[in-house]
Amino acid sequence: MNATDRSAHWRPASPADIEAIDAIQRIVHADFPEARAVLFERLDLCPAGCFVLEKRGEICGYVLSHPWRRLSPPPIDTRLEAIPADADIWYLHDLALLPGTRGSGAGARVAKLLAVAARRDGYGTMALVSVNGSQGFWERQGFGVRMEEALGAKLSSYGGEAVYMERTLAGENFR
Repeated sequence: MNATDRSAHWRPASPADIEAIDAIQRIVHADFPEARAVLFERLDLCPAGCFVLEKRGEICGYVLSHPWRRLSPPPIDTRLEAIPADADIWYLHDLALLPGTRGSGAGARVAKLLAVAARRDGYGTMALVSVNGSQGFWERQGFGVRMEEALGAKLSSYGGEAVYMERTLAGENFR
């Protein structure tokens, strides 16, 4: 898929997609893959925040997101058990695109899709942990680095280059 190829589309993820999601994460996040039980749980807890990128019947990317607590990213490969009653942000847990899909605009399209979902559900802020050198991409999507001393230990499971980022959605027009 090249930068001008728009034939891939995001669709809601389903439990039948977990095998493909698992295969993609083991390529994209080879240093910190998550158990299938964790992937299933994210989908079960917030199906409205989980999508797969499909092209000609093949899944070539996915995103998992859900409401969560600000400045408290859950550790990698950890079950959540439930969405907290005091969730105050929309947390983008994982976006993974196969290498041939990068540069196609799919990441920017799903960032907008998630912003719409977050606003629809009443959240004014999105958050994520940038890994694998993706900080620049997320900055182009409107996210900014949030430096807090308390985040240090919480980011340890994400690897040495992990950066916590937030995006305020107030006043944005998503049409």
